[in-house]
Amino acid sequence: MQHKGFIFDMDGVVVDNHKFHFQAWMEFSKRYKFPLDAQIYRDTYNGKTNADLFQMIFGSISAEEIQKYGAEKESLYQNLYLKEMKPHLGILDYFSYLKANQVKIALGTSAPTMNVNFTLDNLNIRSYFDVIIDGSMVKHGKPHPEVYSLCANGLGLDPKDCVVFEDSIAGLLSGKAAGCSIIGIATSHTINELKPHVNQIISDFTDPLVFTL
Repeated sequence: MQHKGFIFDMDGVVVDNHKFHFQAWMEFSKRYKFPLDAQIYRDTYNGKTNADLFQMIFGSISAEEIQKYGAEKESLYQNLYLKEMKPHLGILDYFSYLKANQVKIALGTSAPTMNVNFTLDNLNIRSYFDVIIDGSMVKHGKPHPEVYSLCANGLGLDPKDCVVFEDSIAGLLSGKAAGCSIIGIATSHTINELKPHVNQIISDFTDPLVFTL
């Protein structure tokens, strides 16, 4: 295999769940009366930490307020998604393939810890990951490279030996800035929207491309 480490974003990559996050954000926006629609969500929200988003929405607020708003919004999301939750098509077989080839796997996500636990434990996939970096562990959200630099460092690898799977433009820029190879996942954006930012794009993990990395 060309790469020694494989790093996965969570929302839109490990799980194809963006419509549920969008529904939760729309409900949250109605409660607090701030503007939000599908275009704003796609262009602005994907890849950012809750801290970044709530400061964007509410201005300068305390860590306690960020935590309160985050718990409220993520409870909306989890209630919507729990019964529909499933791994992205082909990814469990791909995880097994990577493990069989003795490569290291990391999760690099802007999601809060409560959503990481919700996803990994309900799907029983935590054991696949050698390293987990979530939004609570970074000072700078995507497109800053911090999350993927931390993933590579946690795996004990040079970023150039790692490939990042990302669905958001901010995430692709983050992975590229960290020095990793990047693969686009066409879930939250179309292939045409991703093309200016990445050369290799897949729709799911049944694509033969992923077995050539």
